[in-house]
Amino acid sequence: MSGLRGGVRRVLGPAEEVGALLAEDGWDVGLVPRAGDDAALWDGLTSALALPGWFGRNLDALEEALHDLERPTALVVAAWWAYATARPDRWASLLELLTGRSAEEPPLLVVLAD
Repeated sequence: MSGLRGGVRRVLGPAEEVGALLAEDGWDVGLVPRAGDDAALWDGLTSALALPGWFGRNLDALEEALHDLERPTALVVAAWWAYATARPDRWASLLELLTGRSAEEPPLLVVLAD
């Protein structure tokens, strides 16, 4: 996976293995576990990005947090389809935000793992 730049990519394979490969390539890696509802998604994002307990758990707060990243960061979303199926409108909004941020520096790579 060497040489990847920021962006949003879908991969086949376990999220943990993908994350390990990205870490070997020098990315800071955050793993978002499978989430089927809003609470689980925000728990996963908060943990994956090491956000403080007072983090707002909304798209505006996430956008600010993503702009504060200082190193190339890979956000590996496990079983992304579970949330996309349960909350399609919210998934679309989240994906739009992540896609926009992935075009900026430092690189943000969003990996949608099966």
